[in-house]
Order: sequence, then structure tokens, then C-alpha cells
Amino acid sequence: MQMRERTKELLTLLARAGGYVTAEELATQLGVSSKTVYRWIERINDAHTEPLIVTSRGKGVKLLSENAAAPVKPAEPNGHSEFSPLQRQNKVLLSLLFKAPYYVQRETLFAPYYVSDSVIQSDLTVIGNLLAADTLRLIRDHTQVAVSGKEENIRRAINHTLERLNLFSVTSISEFSAGAAGMDKFDQAFIVGEINRVERTIDGDIPYPYNINLFSHMYTLIMRARNGHWDAEDYQMTPVDVQTARDNAVLYELAKVIIGDFDRYLVTQLPLTEELNIFQYLLSIQLGGDASQLLPMAPEVSAFTKYVTAAVARQIDLELDAASLTDLERHIQPMLNRLRNDITVKNVWLAEIRRQYGDLFNVIAAALNAAAEHFHLHAISADEAGFVTLYFARCLEEQDRPQRVVIMCTSGQGTSELLRVKVNKYFPDLVVPAVISTTQYTAANMATWRPDVVLSTVRVQPIDHVPVLLVSALFGDLDRANLHHLLAEHVEASDEN
Repeated sequence: MQMRERTKELLTLLARAGGYVTAEELATQLGVSSKTVYRWIERINDAHTEPLIVTSRGKGVKLLSENAAAPVKPAEPNGHSEFSPLQRQNKVLLSLLFKAPYYVQRETLFAPYYVSDSVIQSDLTVIGNLLAADTLRLIRDHTQVAVSGKEENIRRAINHTLERLNLFSVTSISEFSAGAAGMDKFDQAFIVGEINRVERTIDGDIPYPYNINLFSHMYTLIMRARNGHWDAEDYQMTPVDVQTARDNAVLYELAKVIIGDFDRYLVTQLPLTEELNIFQYLLSIQLGGDASQLLPMAPEVSAFTKYVTAAVARQIDLELDAASLTDLERHIQPMLNRLRNDITVKNVWLAEIRRQYGDLFNVIAAALNAAAEHFHLHAISADEAGFVTLYFARCLEEQDRPQRVVIMCTSGQGTSELLRVKVNKYFPDLVVPAVISTTQYTAANMATWRPDVVLSTVRVQPIDHVPVLLVSALFGDLDRANLHHLLAEHVEASDEN
């Protein structure tokens, strides 16, 4: 959706409100952040001789009907526009990359920015240098310019340009769509439909930032197929490709279905390489829960993970148990696939992660890059290191957490409440997350409460290997001794793991 349509939608909502409305409410209705709403308001006011929208602390924002007829400021043909030089250069570059290898008139490229010939020449020099960094060439022919180079380098340059435009830093698909050039509501709806297809297949949501990455790849594919041209190489799947497809049959078949949908939507026949590209993006998504089983663990993932955890253990007091190590491997596997395929993810929490976990972040970043060098991989970005840091921070906090005991009797009342009082008296450091009846003793609830021990006045079978200690409601000396012994055994078992 074009920016003009988004601001028109914002003005419509304000007009309907008839008074003050909060930016958060507007953001929810528009599917963007409140920061984006304020940016649009500033843009609307800057475009008129009198402000159309006012803000008031504690009230929100309001449309001033008396200024609705204020004239629009004329565009300034003196080199000024709403874009900074870096934004302008990258937007022009993106247009060129989408249209490669076709020539584009310089006047057409720079018309929206009202810049002089000298500024255009300066911008083209900067653009040429940016292209050279991705092994591409800017070709100038009198009044026209074009990009020349391999398709894989063009795709890489598009990703780098989107990153410089901060489109990978947004946290919602609607925000990405609002800032993406050339995208209309039909393209957005089609891509969202394909992402929904993926989520139905894996039976779960694609979390941030992987949803943005997949969306951007599909957006790039549409823009290249519609505006540019590339020679379809006579590519044959390598033995590695074939084996990877066999090992991940569900995701590979899904990639084939998605490319079939693109063929019909774009009325074209996309090459096999596009099928494999989509497949690699699916392999690079962090899947959670049961969906993670769609990605069988490769041997190099375990080796890389053990190298990293050993390097971290030399710096901080943290030993991962088998379950935690497997969870980390499930995070590392798609990360390594992103590294191999130059798939970029942005981490909007990076600054906060560095602020809260600065020392831990530095240890993790050093360990990851040491592992990357050891296994001959590309350097690992700070964004990726930030995500891994969050994982280790969670493990550290769980390691230091107090022990937890769920108390249970037949009804969950009376005797169990008496038992809670006794436990609090003799074991004040224990956390009692729940006092329950036998009907509440389910696997789902146990996963929520995460107890180390269940104290029960009725005999039941353990769930998820959590020990159950049968005790009296009076919680006598023998009960207290048995609980103390059981908790000590649990600590020892944790230390051994």
C-alpha cells in the first residue's frame, strides 16, 4: 500500500473519531507501531501550511477540522525532499536492482526527489560503489543507467539495500509493506496467504524476525519477476540438494507448492533455483515446539553447538543439561543455514540485550565467531549473537531459580491449604506455584507450573518424571525429612547434568 493511501486511511480514522484518540488505538487499527503513526502525522502536518493534526499529552491526537482546507505546500524543486540523501540513494538503487538488467532513464529515477544534476551524479557514484561491494556494475549510457551482474548478487544487493532502508528492523508485515516500494494490496494479500500456508503446514506461527525475512524474500521475487529479467540457468540439483530435500521432505514439498502458486500469480514459469531458494528460507526459520521436528539434526549442528557451549563454559559457570543442549541445537540449526545462504535477520531487541546482558553478550559473540572461524563459516552478526544471548540468559535464570513445589489433595481445599502453611513454615525458600485438586493434575498444568516436586495427600502417578511425595496433611517430621532428602537429590541430579 502506497504512503499516500496509508496517510489517507489515518485521516479517515481521525475524522471518524471526531475528537482525541490515542496513537496506540490508531496503531492497532492500522496494523503499525505508534511510532509509525507519529511519523505519518508529522509528514501530514509538514505537507500543509497549517497543521491538520494536534497532539495533547494524556489525550492523544485529534484532527483539526478548521484546518482541513489548508493548502498543500508546493513541492520544492531546489534539492529538498522528505528523504535524506542515504534514503534517496538506496531507494533509487532498489529501483535499479528490481529492473536489472534493463536501462532506466535517470530523469525517471530521480524525479520524485527534486535534485540537481550535480546531486544526481554524486548519488550515482555512491550507488556504483554500493553495487561494487556486491560484485555488480552500474552502467551509464548518456541519459540511462542499469545494473549488470549475476542474479544471486542482485538478490544479495537487494537484501543489503532493504537492510539499509531499515525494512528488516520493522516488527510487523504491515509495516514492511508500508515502506516497500511498488507493493500493492494484492501483492501483500498474496504473500500473506503463502505465509499462512506455511504456518498451516508447520501447525504454528512463524515468529519475528523470520516472518519478515520470508515476506521480504517473496516481495523481492515478485518485484524481480515483474520488473526485471534474469536468465534461468540450466541448474541441476546437486547430491547435497537431493539429500537435503529427502531429509526435509515436508518443507521441500511445501516449497514446490509455493513456487507453483507464484507461477500462477505472476503468469510465468520460475526456474528451479527459486524453488530451492524458498526451500532454504524455510530451513532458515526458527521453528518451535513439535514443528521443530520437521528439521532433522545435522551432525555439524551438534559439533558447532558443543564448540560454542564449551567456549561459553570456560567463561561463565553454566553447564547445559541434555534437554537444554537439544533446545540450543534447534536454535543453531536454522542460524547456520542462514549463514550459508546469506540470509539476514535483524534483532530489534539488540540494544536492550546489550544493555541488560552486556558481559554475557560479549562472551556469546566471541564464542560464536570462534566457532564460525573453526568451522570455516562467515562471521556471525551481532543480531544473531543477540538471539543466542537471550537463550543463554534464560538458561542462567532457570539455573538460579528457587525450587518449586505443587501441593495437591482430593479437593484442592482444606487439607492442602493446611499443608501449604506447614511447607511455608519449614521450607520458606520454596515457591508454591499452585495448590490443586486431583482433577487439575494434568500435563498441561504441570508444564505451566514447572514444579520440582509434587506434594500429595493422595497416591497418583508422576507426570513428566516429576517426583510425587505422598505426605500427611499434618506434614510431620518424617514428611519433612523425606521432602528435604528429595529436594537435595534433585539439586545433585541437576548439578551432574
